[in-house]
Amino acid sequence: MTMIAKDVHDRAQDPMAWFQHDANASLDIKCQRLIMRHGNAAYGTYWRLCELLARTKHHALPVETDEDWLILATQIGLRSSGAFDETLSINQTRDFIDCLLEVGLLVRDGKGRIESERMQRNALYFGSQRANGAKGGRPRKNKAEPPK
Repeated sequence: MTMIAKDVHDRAQDPMAWFQHDANASLDIKCQRLIMRHGNAAYGTYWRLCELLARTKHHALPVETDEDWLILATQIGLRSSGAFDETLSINQTRDFIDCLLEVGLLVRDGKGRIESERMQRNALYFGSQRANGAKGGRPRKNKAEPPK
């Protein structure tokens, strides 16, 4: 594994305004498994989750309490309305996230959160760009005085 400079790592934790989305992402075997199991709507919900991860500090979301699950359900469009809507929403969201974990589109971070290795790579790219930008332009060489 490559060592990452502290300034790059620190700057990678900040929210991203955008991230790259490959035009052929749906052909990835992990995405193919998601689509085969749950259809195109789930694929769209996955990208909505990626957008949420991108704009969240540390690019990881808590999933420890029922309240965490309900908030996540609301944010990714899986909140149901009607009788028993909270329980239904929590269960539906857990099932969806479990599928994403199973196919490899998400991982648990060991701290009660879920994250995407893809979003973490994107964040490190932006962290590197931010760190390089903070250094400023190339230093100018001192111009020698013209001979007299």
